[in-house]
Amino acid sequence: MLLDYKSIDLDGVKVFEKVSFQAAGRQPKVLDNEACFMFLIKGSFDVRTPIGSFNVQKNEGFLTKCGDYFFEDLHLDPTQAEVVEAIGIYFHPKIIKELLRFQSIDWQQNLTQKVGVDFVLDHYKEGIGYYLDHPHLFEREMKLLKLKELLLLLSKSTDAPSFNHFISGLFSPQEYDFRQVIESNILSSLSIADLAYLCNMSVATFKRRFKELYQDSPAEYIRKRKLEKAASLLLSTHLQVNEIAFDCGFESAGTFNRIFKKYMGQTPTEYRLRQKA
Repeated sequence: MLLDYKSIDLDGVKVFEKVSFQAAGRQPKVLDNEACFMFLIKGSFDVRTPIGSFNVQKNEGFLTKCGDYFFEDLHLDPTQAEVVEAIGIYFHPKIIKELLRFQSIDWQQNLTQKVGVDFVLDHYKEGIGYYLDHPHLFEREMKLLKLKELLLLLSKSTDAPSFNHFISGLFSPQEYDFRQVIESNILSSLSIADLAYLCNMSVATFKRRFKELYQDSPAEYIRKRKLEKAASLLLSTHLQVNEIAFDCGFESAGTFNRIFKKYMGQTPTEYRLRQKA
């Protein structure tokens, strides 16, 4: 639920924003052409990419290049969701190319990552926050300078060989191996539609590709893998059943119990007790 929102445009597109919202569930974040950096001021959530996820906490930042991602907060009941507040800066290729006049380099790198906010980045964040509260003071040339300043700072936090490599990589869509996306998210609670979204495919195309590679439907294959992992955890750990359900990507402990009994012939608790007897 959106609680508060402020933004500043440049040449008709959003480049700076401050947003406050109540986070719950999974929300898609689509960056078709632009890249983004966000400072988390309050709260926490996970960022799920095609090849995994990472947690972002208060006073941390994260960089995302163009592509499809999810923002997730799956641990909380929607009525108990915490408030998240963040400042976002968007890098549009047309604006950045005009600003920097760089020559694009063919360099693909996974630049989506969490970034530690040091004193310099924190000072930058405070400055942008001030301008968001006083947009009439934020002239066009200053907006361009602030975009360039942040790009220079962020380029130092990556392993890019040069600033040109960093900028080129930021706007080059990342190509992921299909199997890599599946294996990286096999134990998540992502739906088939969510997985297709991360693969940048329609659901129909995703199912067809999946069948070609795995000789099974996505639903059947993923369910088998989750049950195999759950059965292993039941025997090798002392985790509670509801914890195993969550770790293996089931929607709830009730759903896990029902599916486990249907395919394994006994409840998770019965399976654990009988196998260890």
